[in-house]
Amino acid sequence: MARDIAFLLIPRFSMIALFSALEPLRVANRFAGEAFAWRFVSMDGEAVVASNGIPVSVSASLEEIGRPDVVFACASYEHEAGMVRPVLNELRRLARNGALLGAVDTGAFLLAGAGVLDGYRATCHWETLPAFRESYPGIDVAEETYVLDRGRMTASGGAAALDMMLDWLGSIESEALAQKVADTLVHTRHLNHPGEARVPVGSRYRLDDPRLVKAIRLMEEHVEDKVTLKDVAAATGLSDRQLERLFHKYLQMTPVGFYRQLRLDRAQRLLTYSRLSVRDVALATGFSTLAEFSRAFKQRYGRPPSHARMSIA
Repeated sequence: MARDIAFLLIPRFSMIALFSALEPLRVANRFAGEAFAWRFVSMDGEAVVASNGIPVSVSASLEEIGRPDVVFACASYEHEAGMVRPVLNELRRLARNGALLGAVDTGAFLLAGAGVLDGYRATCHWETLPAFRESYPGIDVAEETYVLDRGRMTASGGAAALDMMLDWLGSIESEALAQKVADTLVHTRHLNHPGEARVPVGSRYRLDDPRLVKAIRLMEEHVEDKVTLKDVAAATGLSDRQLERLFHKYLQMTPVGFYRQLRLDRAQRLLTYSRLSVRDVALATGFSTLAEFSRAFKQRYGRPPSHARMSIA
């Protein structure tokens, strides 16, 4: 009998993440018979518009789906739309009934809000990881592209969902099938080895100097508990002046300016995706006073931090 898989679509979900999770199932059926059946569901049984503006029809509401074998929560920019009591109650019911629960992109927030990720390892989109970690201390948040942990599967979004599904296929069917699916989709597998949740520093900034890469990593690891630039320089084997020259050469910025920008970008994501107060966000991003944070935030984004939650990017 085919495994019954339901994809719960939340308004403005990520289309690429959805189909990265779905297409491996379609291809697997070519080689394994009708091993999988899938359907799209929504909170109210109505069509859902993805983040790219394309509406997707569904077959039922979440409350009408019965007892599927697997349920994936698919969300992106507006996961808060799914953080409502009827949805969370249904996710708890599905967990009690033994369904395998998965999520892509920010769908992990729904599972976390329902309490069905407590005690599990999980991940979500890198932009929301700090907010996710702050909001749900009972979850072992992994900075990886995807995580399979007992009856839970979470992917950070985009192509990560494809890697997650291939690993899952390998575990429930066979590695041979998973490899056939990967080959058909012209995808190179990183077998049982999820990558970092975010594109590595060197690739992200197109840097080939390992000292500068190390400096940026150190800054990213110390957003709340700020390190001094003297410490950053020492850790990379550079003098303060050499560090300044490297930042100017590759990034056209001072180390101080880059570090502040990095912290403000983290603050903007926390304001967008978490329920932390503005004061708590300031502290979580290394600002000693609310006034200092507000000035810096407004200078970078053109609006005070209190307005950041009003327009989710």
